[in-house]
Amino acid sequence: MGACAGFGFPCRLRRHGAFIEGLDGAALADRLRIAVGGRGAFRRFKDVLACDERAWRRYHRLSDERQRGRVRAWLAEEGYCPQLPVPRRTG
Repeated sequence: MGACAGFGFPCRLRRHGAFIEGLDGAALADRLRIAVGGRGAFRRFKDVLACDERAWRRYHRLSDERQRGRVRAWLAEEGYCPQLPVPRRTG
């Protein structure tokens, strides 16, 4: 599944699908695929993830990275350019 720059339901669902496809455990992936179907998909997705601490951390790490990426892209579109700090001389 491709990346999605938006924030709406279809984009969130694609991001969840991409996360599921990247999982090693078939059983967890199957439970998550079932969870994302129909009404209440995101709550069920998080409920299933909550039962697997490692997957929970991985999902939130990936989610945080994507959020930072969207912020960096927005800043770049607005003309902001990061500058590396100038090293201080000591001694």
